[in-house]
Amino acid sequence: MEQDQDKQKKIKQKQNPPLVLTLFRFIFKYIGPLFPSLLGRWSYALWFKTNRLKSMPKRELKWLKTAKIEPIDLAINVYDVGTLPVMTYYWENKQQQNAPLVVLMHGWTGRGSQMGAFAAPLLKAGFRVMSFDNHAHDKTPGKASHLFLQSAVQCALAEKVGPIYAFVTHSFGGMVTPYSLNHGLEMQRIVCISPPSRFQYVVERFSNILHLPKSIQEYMFARFTKEYGENLHERVSSTHTSKSLGHIPLLIIHDEEDIDVPLSEGELLHQAWPNSKFIQTQGLGHRRILYDAQVIENTVNFLKLDKA
Repeated sequence: MEQDQDKQKKIKQKQNPPLVLTLFRFIFKYIGPLFPSLLGRWSYALWFKTNRLKSMPKRELKWLKTAKIEPIDLAINVYDVGTLPVMTYYWENKQQQNAPLVVLMHGWTGRGSQMGAFAAPLLKAGFRVMSFDNHAHDKTPGKASHLFLQSAVQCALAEKVGPIYAFVTHSFGGMVTPYSLNHGLEMQRIVCISPPSRFQYVVERFSNILHLPKSIQEYMFARFTKEYGENLHERVSSTHTSKSLGHIPLLIIHDEEDIDVPLSEGELLHQAWPNSKFIQTQGLGHRRILYDAQVIENTVNFLKLDKA
């Protein structure tokens, strides 16, 4: 794990942060200790805020040309959301009626189209495929979100379009899904690509990115506890929530040069999930891994029906 951290530090040193991030860091680092409550509220609001791309990459536009794109109204009975029009992307299998359904789930600040490279190979392997924009992401309404809401949307979608044979998740989706599986979600297989596994890591990464002083971190943890209850680490970390999920086969794919979610997080999930397989890649990072041919082939092979 120490080698993993050293590698990330070397990669990050080569990157110049955006000007707005540099400004945020200065404010939190030097002014935060003077006004921990005020800037604590600001950092807490930033934690939940999501961002959307202004334009979609050409490769994603190409993937969506063969998809049926439409919003599906879901009843989200938590956090006063009510009816939520969730944007979905659906690829019907014209060769096989009632083919098993595989759902693709993006990560934090991601989007359903980001997972589109998996669609055609999964169709060829005999599946139907659906992707979607989770709450407050891309074309689904909302300005801020969190794991419990993401899970509520995932479970509501499964209830609406299921049964679902498998989920293929990216990044934060790989933390949401084990939580959902402990709260009613059902599937036969799961693939987690570049997943974080510990709530503590997610908080630490957020704190490190913004250079939050200890006083503001303490404020945030106090607010988390007040708003969402005790023992958040055990309740949402997939290193804990996965321990009862050994009956579901899991494939974890993670790149050793991932600077957003380190390789060690995927390894911890592998250690915690009783029936899991781990594949380590190199040179793909956190996002390019989603359209790597070998990663897609490994995913399809793992999900193939003759292996179920």
